[in-house]
Amino acid sequence: MRCKHTALSNSVLHKIANGPSLQDFVSPDPPKDWSSYEGKLRREKGESDRLRLPPWLKTNIPTGTNYSRIKDQLRKLNLHTVCEEARCPNIGECWGGGEHGTATATIM
Repeated sequence: MRCKHTALSNSVLHKIANGPSLQDFVSPDPPKDWSSYEGKLRREKGESDRLRLPPWLKTNIPTGTNYSRIKDQLRKLNLHTVCEEARCPNIGECWGGGEHGTATATIM
């Protein structure tokens, strides 16, 4: 199957040029969690203490039967995934299979 190249119409080009900008997606107000957070978001100069992750950036530790099964299979085959190497915080969502039970993994 070949795809035919078609030029965009003037109306489509106008919509793209006058469409939303980055500012339409970036909120000027900080999340409500920020005002109640008592921890530090930045280290002071010369400070060596490790900062804690704020609650709005924390994710759940991956668990579940699908996650464990896939991890065990990959270890037995001596395979590694891009998700593991990048330490992706969402690995549990992909490997867990979600509501439809389809688990995904990108093998290196």
